[in-house]
Amino acid sequence: MTESIERNKTIVRELTECIWNQCALDRIPEFYAPHYVADYRPYAPLREGHAGIRGMVERAWQAFPDYHEELHTLVAEGSLVVAHFTVSGTQSGQWGVLPPTGKKVSFDEIVLLRLEEGKVVHQRGVADNLAALRQLGVLPGQGS
Repeated sequence: MTESIERNKTIVRELTECIWNQCALDRIPEFYAPHYVADYRPYAPLREGHAGIRGMVERAWQAFPDYHEELHTLVAEGSLVVAHFTVSGTQSGQWGVLPPTGKKVSFDEIVLLRLEEGKVVHQRGVADNLAALRQLGVLPGQGS
């Protein structure tokens, strides 16, 4: 059991670096199952399969060409891994409905990943979008 938990944590570390930080889209099948589901509701619709994760990564890199996730903590139990990281980047492209601002953001995100047979099958995330919107000057507070 401990061995599989450590393996799952290693997989999450590697996918964070390869997929999210290096935008190595061709490696998606190594880390994500074909029936993968991402759930960030109510902020985004369900995303499914390899096309779903590819679209998420592409949109992140289009909006923030210097996109980076700094992994702070991994906690695992059974087939679940919880990751806490800081997302940062300069908004040089469209982000949702927001036109480019040229401003740098840094905000926290917590993600719960469920793995089966060494691949992520489900991801539920909660991001501090309020902090990001304040930093971009869209909402009052920090950055405005």
